[in-house]
Amino acid sequence: MANVALDNISATYSGANFNELFLEPIFRDSDLMQFRVIPNVKFKMNLYTADALSCIVKKYTTCGGDESGDFNVNDKVITAGRMRVAVSQCQDAFFGTYLEESFRNGINVFNLEGTALMDTILSNVRQGIASDTVKLAWWGDTAASGTYEACYNSIDGWWKLLKADTVVNGNAVTIADGALTAAACLTALRAMWAAAPSALQGVDTRDKAIYCTRSIYEGYLTSIEDLGNAEGYSTLVDGRVAVYFRGVEVIPMYGWDTAITELSISDDNCACYTAKQNMAVGTDTNDPEGELKMFYDDLTEKVYVRAYFKLGVQFLHDSMVQIGY
Repeated sequence: MANVALDNISATYSGANFNELFLEPIFRDSDLMQFRVIPNVKFKMNLYTADALSCIVKKYTTCGGDESGDFNVNDKVITAGRMRVAVSQCQDAFFGTYLEESFRNGINVFNLEGTALMDTILSNVRQGIASDTVKLAWWGDTAASGTYEACYNSIDGWWKLLKADTVVNGNAVTIADGALTAAACLTALRAMWAAAPSALQGVDTRDKAIYCTRSIYEGYLTSIEDLGNAEGYSTLVDGRVAVYFRGVEVIPMYGWDTAITELSISDDNCACYTAKQNMAVGTDTNDPEGELKMFYDDLTEKVYVRAYFKLGVQFLHDSMVQIGY
């Protein structure tokens, strides 16, 4: 039997269009808000730390005897860089695509506010800010150079500050560069544990963490899997929500590998064992990725997204951090 409707369509079928834009996943490393956040830092703020008192309880000898001790009050400066996010979009970049179907009509055709494209742009910007602030906090370097200079030169991050400190860097554990065996990763963690200051070891395990590159984290995971017992088998098959070394959480910092490559740093295996409250973040807002302004300009026929905030980091006590690289 003949069809009642005949095919007289000239358009080429190129596949159905799903009406959603898919963002590439961003591996967001450990959130900065877990550290000590110091608000209202506009440019520079002096931080004061007091050394611990010890050996002040002594035997009584006579009235008006010698004073039993003193302590130093030290100062550090947290310098906040002026951060800016500036992106814009004109809808003509997507003329002739299925996205044009979602654009507005008439005089407002160039205003992308409220469209699927603009929602995707805003989501992507928020994710990018969250990822970049963590990367800057650890790897910022005002002396950075090369292709990715502008991505890192707004502030000095924790790694630069820690390596510049003679006490912290003088106590650093050496970790080999390049590919590491599982045994080498376990050895590195044990060495950092043994070298860590006693004050750090005395901090509750819930209040400190070991932050490390992917290589060390995965090597340590392999060493657990190779135990040959039920716990190792479970780790291999089911994985783990969190991984611990002697009660302290080991947190992989996937963004570190990107930063190390982009900054051409030779120490590609590194770790930082620290009390979380020892790492200070100075900012003028508690939610950088939420500080967005979006507006449409009739003259340029573009939608603009802007964000402005301050960001700086510092660490407080030499006795509360142990590094290895």
